[in-house]
Parts: sequence; structure tokens; C-alpha cells
Amino acid sequence: MYIHPQVRHFLDGIPDADSAPPIEEQRVAFSALWQSLAAPQAPGVSCTAFNFSGEAGDIPALVYVPEGRDEKLPVLLFLHGGGCCTLRPEDFHATSTWLAQSGECVVVVPAFRQAPENPFPAPLDDCVAVYRQLCEGGQIAAADATRIAVAGDSGGGYLAAALCLDAREQGLSQPLAQILLYPMLDMASKSPSRVSRDYFLDDAGLAGVIAMHAGSDLLNPRVSPLRAANLAGLARAYVIATSLDPLEDEARAYVEHLRAAGVDASWHRYEGMVHGFFSFGGIIDEGNDAVEHVAAMLRSTWRRAGTARS
Repeated sequence: MYIHPQVRHFLDGIPDADSAPPIEEQRVAFSALWQSLAAPQAPGVSCTAFNFSGEAGDIPALVYVPEGRDEKLPVLLFLHGGGCCTLRPEDFHATSTWLAQSGECVVVVPAFRQAPENPFPAPLDDCVAVYRQLCEGGQIAAADATRIAVAGDSGGGYLAAALCLDAREQGLSQPLAQILLYPMLDMASKSPSRVSRDYFLDDAGLAGVIAMHAGSDLLNPRVSPLRAANLAGLARAYVIATSLDPLEDEARAYVEHLRAAGVDASWHRYEGMVHGFFSFGGIIDEGNDAVEHVAAMLRSTWRRAGTARS
């Protein structure tokens, strides 16, 4: 299987591990890795802390706003990866600045509760709570509450897809788009890509985070959106997959199921790329290309929404 040379160099530097360390050590290690591999941050973007209200207390978030813009801007709710167990908004700082600048939008990155301390449904409930408040408006001065998209990578991609299902069931408006980067969409999957690929992320690693987050409740559509009986009425979807990712089959299947339900859905497959590459622009050029790809999707989404309103 083709492996991009920059990805090969990255993989060669990852030490082998016989077993997963305690979650606290994983969090420290993954945060350090993500920050060390990130591209330089975009200039001209402010970052401020903000608290949303949640059922268990405040939900902290980082809010990114392009500087020098007087008009209200559309909003991207970005749900970070880490399997709902690791990583933090700070670990996606550089990526968030580029999405804000090039995507011409406010980017909101919440620090949702995480497993194992707060397993399902806590992470999803926090994300839905933030989305609801963004839709209500008035939370962030620069934000246009009528133009909101949601995106997420890996476990955050799962949260973004599940949020769309929850929004439909709770009578909330759908986001203008759901942008899913190598998403985890079927936690009970034993697809060929899931069981055969072990480039940075493998089935054993997935099983560990799934056990912490969801336990045995794997067929619940709020845990595995691909298992939902009805995907009709959900937001337009853009899905990014990679040829080395164990989650690729889930990404492809989700697009197919959305299309069968009448939802506009498309996907793009990055050859020779590994899970997580979107955040690794400091060493993998196509990570930066993917960020710009998503930003272009966002700009198109905002233009489409503006045309529909005019």
C-alpha cells in the first residue's frame, strides 16, 4: 500500500508500544505530539476564551475571530479529535487559526467533557448544548447565528455527525454543513479497513477508546451514527478519508447512506495519508492542503447560504 514519503518519515519516528499507558499519560503524550507537528499559526486571528452553559456546569471553549472584520461572520463549530478521551482545543490552535482566516468565519472549539471520567453521552451532550446556544445567538458578538456549520476530526467527526442526528430529533435547525475528517462513525465496525490497517491508528487502539467512551452501547445511533435507521433531513456532508486509515470504510459507507436518504454528500480520499494528518501540517504538506480544502468548502457553504437568503 502506498505511503507518502512524509508520512513514512512520521511513522518511522513513532515508538512501538506493547500496551496503552494510563489515560493521563496518553493525554500528555498526544497533546505534546499534536502541538509539535502543527503548522505555524495563521496571522491576523484573535483567540479568546469563552464559557457556554452545560448541564454539568460551564463548557469552556476557544473562539477564533479573523481580525479587521466589522461584519458578523458565519460560524464553524469545530469538535476536536482524540476519541472523546484525549486532546484539547489548545492542541488544535494552529489549525483553528487557519480555518478562521481562510474559511472567513468565527471558529468555536469547545472543551467538551471526556471519557473515561465522563463517558457517553456527556461529550455529545456538551457539543449539542454549545450548538443550541450558537443557534440562539447573542453569545459571541462577531457570530452570525443564521450561518453555522459543524466539523470534526476522528472522534470529533463522530460528534459532528451525531450532533446532526440530535439536532433533527430535538427540533433544532440543521447546520449548513457537516464536515467530517476521517470520522469514527460505527463503533461496532469490523470492516476490512478497520481490522487490516495499523498505520499510527489501529483496531486495538480504537477498541480502547471505544470501551472508555461507549462501553457496550455500540449500536445506539448516538454512539454509531452509521447505525441510524434514518439519515433523511440531515445537513449536507463533506467527508475526508485517507487510504491508510482504519476508519475509511465507515466514511465511505456514511456518504453512501446519506445519499440513499436524499442528503447531498461527497467525499475525498487522500492517498498515502495517515489518520490525524489534518493536524500535522508542520511535517506533512498535504495536511495544510486539507485545511485549505476544508476552508474552501466553508467559503462555498457561506456563499450558498448568502445566495439562498437573498
